[in-house]
Amino acid sequence: MTFFSPLSFNYKHVLSALAISSLSLGASIPVVQAQDIDSINATFSVGYNSNTSGGNSRLTVQRNGHQYDAKFEAEHALMDITQQARFNMKQCQVQPQSYSNNANPAFKSRVKENIAFDWGSKQASYTNNDADKNKRFGLVPALYDPLSFFFAARCDLMAGKTRFTYPLIYKGNERKHTYVVTGTQVVKTGIGDVEALVVQRERSNKDRITRFYVAPSWDYMLVKIEHRESALAQASATLVSMDYKVSPMAQ
Repeated sequence: MTFFSPLSFNYKHVLSALAISSLSLGASIPVVQAQDIDSINATFSVGYNSNTSGGNSRLTVQRNGHQYDAKFEAEHALMDITQQARFNMKQCQVQPQSYSNNANPAFKSRVKENIAFDWGSKQASYTNNDADKNKRFGLVPALYDPLSFFFAARCDLMAGKTRFTYPLIYKGNERKHTYVVTGTQVVKTGIGDVEALVVQRERSNKDRITRFYVAPSWDYMLVKIEHRESALAQASATLVSMDYKVSPMAQ
């Protein structure tokens, strides 16, 4: 049992990160015109350690005016997970409305969590199937959920920023996530090779490494994720197929 517990944790970490449409940063990133995402339908192959075909996941995004619905689903022997977020975005200003996470890891208890944002009262409520973890958060300054803030980050990338930090509600706590670009790399995907920015999350624990690979030539879409929890626990997710639409951002 102790052998499987860390596997479930690490796999969940990678699956959660997959819900990213794109990330930002890089000293050599050109400034480009911001593009609104109209829709995304992408699949990823998820592997653990030397097993490169351990499962599959799907990311879908649908825009309706200024409202977006994002959904991430994954199935694997170690975990089934579904994350959903609804948010408003206008001219790269993201305002989360709701978020849910339903995770069923092997050999661990099921997790169900929800976040409801009330911008009128400047309050966000976090609920968990463990009622002792229920909390409320103030929204001054604004907070994001684990999916919506990546859309704001994508705008920062297109604006040519080299570093960014976002405050968010993550696992029932207020956290700040910071990312930097460490270089570029050609990534082999199911729809061809593409040069991608390597975007790494800053962590106090140097043994834990999370990298996202974002392709500027594909409108700054995510093409690969790598997560290293330890020398014995590493996971990755690589793009297999993708259909997406973008349009010029309305002024």
